[in-house]
Parts: sequence; structure tokens; C-alpha cells
Amino acid sequence: MKQDQLLSELNAQQREAVTTDQAHCLVLAGAGCGKTKTIIARAAYLITQGMPASHVQILTFTRRAASEIVTRVEQQLGEAAHGLRASTFHTFCIALLRKHSKALGLGQFTVIDRDDQVMIFRLLRGKGKNNTLPKAAQLCDIYSFARNTCCNLSEALEKILPEAIGDKENIAEVMKAYEQRKRRSQFFDYDDILVAVATQLQQSTSFLTSVVKQHQAFLVDEMQDTNPLQWALLEPFIGRAQLFCVGDDAQSIYGFRGADFENIHRFKSYVPDAMVYKLENNYRSTQQILDVSNWLLKQSEINYNKSLIATRHKQSKPQFHLFMNEFEEATWISQDIYARHHTHHTAWNEHMVLVRSAYAARHIERAFIAMSIPYQFIGGAKLLESAHVKDLLSMLRVVVNCKDDIAWMRFLTLWNGIGDVGASKIAMHMSEYNHLNQCCDYLTSCVSKLPSHVIEGLRQLSQLTHYSEKSIVHAVAILTDQLEEKYQQDWSKRQKDFYLVQQLAMKHHHLAQFLEEYVLEPISIADVKQTTNDDIVTLTTIHSAKGLEENVCYVPHLSVGFYPHARTQGDFDAVEEERRVLYVALTRARNELILTKHESVSWSYDLKDEQGRHVSGYFLNDFPTDLVDLQIHRRVSIDNTLTKASSNHVKKISFDLDLD
Repeated sequence: MKQDQLLSELNAQQREAVTTDQAHCLVLAGAGCGKTKTIIARAAYLITQGMPASHVQILTFTRRAASEIVTRVEQQLGEAAHGLRASTFHTFCIALLRKHSKALGLGQFTVIDRDDQVMIFRLLRGKGKNNTLPKAAQLCDIYSFARNTCCNLSEALEKILPEAIGDKENIAEVMKAYEQRKRRSQFFDYDDILVAVATQLQQSTSFLTSVVKQHQAFLVDEMQDTNPLQWALLEPFIGRAQLFCVGDDAQSIYGFRGADFENIHRFKSYVPDAMVYKLENNYRSTQQILDVSNWLLKQSEINYNKSLIATRHKQSKPQFHLFMNEFEEATWISQDIYARHHTHHTAWNEHMVLVRSAYAARHIERAFIAMSIPYQFIGGAKLLESAHVKDLLSMLRVVVNCKDDIAWMRFLTLWNGIGDVGASKIAMHMSEYNHLNQCCDYLTSCVSKLPSHVIEGLRQLSQLTHYSEKSIVHAVAILTDQLEEKYQQDWSKRQKDFYLVQQLAMKHHHLAQFLEEYVLEPISIADVKQTTNDDIVTLTTIHSAKGLEENVCYVPHLSVGFYPHARTQGDFDAVEEERRVLYVALTRARNELILTKHESVSWSYDLKDEQGRHVSGYFLNDFPTDLVDLQIHRRVSIDNTLTKASSNHVKKISFDLDLD
């Protein structure tokens, strides 16, 4: 009965994909076409067909998506869904590494985040006026890109920082030193987690067999966002476990992280016997909104081979507003939202504004504040990445791993009289000890500038590692006076974040588990804040908006130099990713889509790249104005407005960083 009810809720396209007997398949799901519902139904279908729920592994890109999928399958099947697994690629891999750590000879290790990586690179690259090496953050980007795309150092430099190619040999030496430093301190960075599992799956038959015994089916969400390294994790399961991959090539917008939407286009060549299904019935938007997004894709030389069809009959023609400058643009958006709320009694939370970056949101935030519009910004700082919280976590990290020299350095420099050089020397001593009590003994005898109550606090924390919440409360009590002095200008605001960290810790018994999970996937303050006022406008970056939708969506800054961004001019792949970014923004709207642009420049010349491919200079060249209701504000000239005068080769995967 449950199965019949489940299938009856699907359309014909979804039902065909969900009930397929094919071992491997790809579902091309357009925006708003029930992608998540299809994955949920597939998981439930496999379970009702007799596959144990614990043998179904769902892989997503966010903790929120993983939690939502499991919850909804449990609502469908109840107890039968007990044991269903859903996780991000990183948390899936870290669980395997922890489970098989002895067999893999890993021992104890600490997961470090990007800030830790940058600090190590900063130490290794050195200082000096004549130092021509890239900055530490750039070195980190190059290193991570090379590993995630399985390319060599030369290729990574060419893509990320071509002007540094002349320093390749020196950069390679820094990369080698970085890897040696990680091994010495028993550190794993984000990429190590995936590389270690991918390597074992490719090279160890016994490890692969063990994993397959527990995972008969992999359901992969957001397939378009996978990179070559993530595909290398999936590839060994072909022919051994089911692969059910769902994605939308038109929403692949993470190329800067190494994501390769060709993983979708090449799926049939990767998996020759796979079936490909297509979902084009859109349940989110009106057809007039979809007409704009469909038009945008059709202008591309890439064949996305989809045209979304609305299942709703509501009529809602998008609006397009033109302004003299971005101040007027932001002011009008805030006034329009204000009027909708106060005159038409539309809730604040029915409005969403989608911007390219936190920087691009600055004028809109100012306008919201001036109009007293309540809002939340999504895409800003992550809770556990903020400086004061990382200070707190540094104390907890040395309790979990006393060899964590990076955490020791941050923790020690909190105290007056201990600088970077002194902290580095002390941290080097700590790596010689195996137990925290030994470290505390050294601190007591040799580090007079560290208060005795702090050292005693470390000893007490070593007894609380199985009580995450208590550990955080105790650490906050020890550090409060010092942190208040360090952050005196806005301490009252920062202090509140520690309660949010405490809330997160309540979900975990062991301190190491808590630290590891939130280092792997930092959580935003907006995600964890428990607020009594949920009626607020959402202001979000487009890269943070996937999975979001709202009744009324504003997409500002549709001006020349913004879509595509000026820095991508002439680069076909970069420009096409920009097109997909705009497509994601356009497809968030349910009932109303409101587009705005500023400046009088209305079109830009197109180019051709070295391969003769058409590279758009401005996505709204030749835009058919009959798709929107156009309104000119102030003194913008209407002349020429919005209209212009008229491989299937699969690369071999390599897991080690190739420094050639």
C-alpha cells in the first residue's frame, strides 16, 4: 500500500526513473522538476522491493539536504526506513576511514580546515620583500584544485594563477613541504579524506568488497557538482552496486571548486549500459517565468537539451526595471518589498533577493536597514569559521589531539606576552608528547606567561571529551575574559555565538566527533539560529540559493559586466558557467520574477574563442522584451535598451599530486 501511494504521487517521467530495473541510471532533472522527490521515492522503492535500508547510501552536497531526504523517506515508510544513510561525500568518506582506520594503517588523525591550511602555507612560503611566491591562500587554492580535478601542478597553475607559472619549481617545493608537515602532525585536509578513500577503492579489492557489502545502492544528488575526484570515488562501484545519479547540467555553477558538469554529459561513456531519464515538468514556477530561463539556455552553444514546462496554470509575466545607478536600484527594491508587505499584507518571508556575492549585496543591505526591513543574509560567514569561535575551538582541538601544532599556535597567542615566534616554538615541543597531561606539565614548568588556571582547565577538559556540551561550556568559561579583551569592540555580539556552538554540540556525545563534523562542513549562523521571528526577507548569494525558492524573487544587477562578469570575458567555459549562475537565479521564483539593472550601457560585443566558439559578452543581448513587462525609471535612455543592433575522451585519474 505504501509503495502504491508513493508511486501514485509521481508523474510518468518520475515513475519511470524511480521503478527502473537498470543497475545504473542518470536522471536529468530540470529546476523545480521534483529532483529531491525522485531521490526520496527511489530510496523508498528500493527498500519496499526488499533492499535493507542500511544498504542504501545517499550522497549529497549539504548536511541539510541529507537530513531532509532521510526524514521524508522515514515519513513514507516508518520503521522500514531505519538505518537509511544520507551524507555528504566528505562525511561518507570520513566514516569509512574511521571504521577501517586500523586496516588502512591510519592511526589517530585530525581534520584541518582551510584556515589551518592557509596558516601552514603561510609559514612554509616565508616572508620578505623579494618573495615572489603566490600568497598562502592562492597556494591553497592551487593545491586543492589540482587534487580535486586530478590534474598536475602545471595545469592547475594555468587554470588558477597563470602568472605564477614561472615559479612552478619553488611552488612544488612548498607543496612537498606542506604534505610532509601534514604527515608529521597527523593532519588530514579536506582533499586527503576523499583521496584516501578513492585510492583504497581503486587499489584494494578487499576494501572495495567490504564497502560494497554494506552499500548495495548509491543515490547521488546534484551530480552536476561532482568533480573528477568525486567521480573517482563512484567509479569502482560500477558493476558492483547500483548508481542512481540525479542532476541538472544547467545548474552546474561550482567550476571554481573543480566541479565538472561534463560528468553528466559523459555519463553514458563512463557507464555504457546506463539509462538516462529526463524530468522537464516544472512544479515551481509559472510558464512565463520559465520562458525567460528557457530562452537563456537556448542562447548557449552547449546543448542542454531541455525546455521546462510549467504544471501550474497561474499567469505571471516577469518584470524588468531599469535604473540610473545601483543606489536607485537598491532603494526601489527595498521600497517595493516594503509596499508589498504594508499595503498588500504580503509576508516578509515571501520575498527573496539573489545577488552574485556578499559584496554585491552591500547597497541592498543598506537600503533594507534604512527601511527597517527584517532580513537574513545567506552566504556570509560560517559560524565555526568566525575568529572568536575558532579561538574557542583551538583549545578544544588540542584536547582532542595534543600534537595539533596549528591549534596550539592559535590557542597560545591568545595570551598576553606570547607571540607567533614563541607560540611556534612551544607548539613544536608539544608534537613530541603523546598525552595532554605531558603537554600541561611542560607548560607549567616552561611557559610562565600562560596562567595556571588555564593549564588546569586543559587538564579538566581532557576528562570531558565524551561530553561535548560540557566541554564547550567549560572552555568558554576559561577563555571569556581573554576573548572579551581581544574583541572588546563587538564582544556582546560575538558572545552570543558561543550559545549557538553549544546548541550544535548537544547533538554529539564525543568532542572529537563534534569538531570533525563541523570542520568538514561549516554551518552558517542563519542555519543554527533559533529565532522567534521567522518572518524575514531572504537576501542570498546565488551560489547559496540552490534548493531555495520563494514566491517573489528579485534578481538585481543584470547589467553589462555583471552577467557574465567582466573577468570571464573571452573564456568560453567561464562565461557558460556564468550563464548557469543566472539560470539558477531565474528558476528560484514561484509566482513573480522581478529583474533589475542599472547604468545606461545596454549591450556588449560578443567574441569567439580560439576554438571558434561563440562567447557571449552580455547575456541579454537580443533579449526579447515581449517576455517581460519593461519599466524605465528616471532618466535611463530607452534607445537600444535590452536589445542589440543587430569530448567523450575520459581522462585517466591520478590521486597523488603531480608536481610536473
